[in-house]
Amino acid sequence: TEIYTLSLHDALPICHGEHNIRHHLDPASPVHKRNVAQQVCADCHASLKLTQKYGLSSRAFQTFSDSYHGLAVRGGSVEVVNCASCHNSHAIKSQEDPTSSIHKDNIAQTCGQCHPGANTRFAVGKVHVSPEASAGDAANEPILYLVATIYTILIVVVIGGMVVHNLLDFVKKCRRKLAIQKGLIEEEPVAHRLYVRMTGHERLQHGVLVISFGLLVVTGFMLRYPEAWWVVGIRDLSSQAFEWRSLIHRIAGVVMLVAGVWHCWYLAFTRRGRELFFELLPRGRDLVDPFRVLRYNLGLAPTKPAFGRFSYIEKAEYWAMMWGSLLMGITGVILWFDNTSMGLFTKLGFDISRTIHFYEAILATLAIIVWHFYFVIFNPDVYPMNLSWLTGRMSEREMLEEHPAELARIKAGECSVNPPDGHAPGGHGGNSPPAGSPDKH
Repeated sequence: TEIYTLSLHDALPICHGEHNIRHHLDPASPVHKRNVAQQVCADCHASLKLTQKYGLSSRAFQTFSDSYHGLAVRGGSVEVVNCASCHNSHAIKSQEDPTSSIHKDNIAQTCGQCHPGANTRFAVGKVHVSPEASAGDAANEPILYLVATIYTILIVVVIGGMVVHNLLDFVKKCRRKLAIQKGLIEEEPVAHRLYVRMTGHERLQHGVLVISFGLLVVTGFMLRYPEAWWVVGIRDLSSQAFEWRSLIHRIAGVVMLVAGVWHCWYLAFTRRGRELFFELLPRGRDLVDPFRVLRYNLGLAPTKPAFGRFSYIEKAEYWAMMWGSLLMGITGVILWFDNTSMGLFTKLGFDISRTIHFYEAILATLAIIVWHFYFVIFNPDVYPMNLSWLTGRMSEREMLEEHPAELARIKAGECSVNPPDGHAPGGHGGNSPPAGSPDKH
């Protein structure tokens, strides 16, 4: 095409400037490896006028910017490839030219400069692709568009449903608290007792999960949104921020996978773990309870369902976390070992994994913020925080509000073993007391 036949005299001012030409190793030069994509290539490839005139894809630069390579460059990395790494600097040729470095027969060799062992499967799938590109767009890859569309719908429906659910719950509980303060509702008196909710072992598992998940969220979105204000603030702390980001993300990922294996061991090989697993299994009432709660929050039912040890709220979150951890773990390993995964699953398979990993991360992060944070922090019944993740205990008032059926079961069990005067035991020995057992008066 005509764009590739520009003479050196014509191209020099476009790429190198006119009166302030700098060496390509000068960080201030537009052709420095950190700047060449955004300051040189983008001038033409992001220009609608020029791309239409010469019949080029108007999304070539955007798809590069959104790829790992482009995001890394935007994040400050100087080690990652740029446009010239694949297209060359002074011998740029059309992909239809058999002598071009980006011709389909030469892709493996070009990729192999940075990806040792690259084979022909690296060329299966487009290089400049976008999950958001619709049919007819040069950057479209139908399966990526399908995955992105499904996840977008899922995020809107699931997170939107969570927002509505929690908003109704919040309003109902606030109105109830106001009614209690005005004396319109009389609270049932309860004893000053604490009940074991999480053992030390379980709190340790939860702590590891919280730390690893938090680090994964921060370091993952640091890559995806390199110009965000909070990312810029972190990058300003050190010139090696991007390299540290990558290392911390991988370490946190390994820790989270190990924590998952640890948790599965706990469920399978400890008595309390097996009890926990069976209590968390979905049951028929978990499909009905959300509608019962909806009726109660809308004022259409006088009482809300009496939940046991775990309600549909905790079960939905738990199994979503298990599924999400497995999916993120698999796709994360594929992205980490890119040479091997592209050699096995092709470039297209790698892009599918990357798309799933990104959208699943958005879904998981929003679910934690909207669902989990509400019920353990902003829920009017526990605000400013449910402390059981730190202390391992819940008060009888909290048990009565959140798990009344479990509280009734515990008290019924006490009555069957207590002496005639009804005096319940004041504590339990060992580190793993029975689920929900009373800790003290």
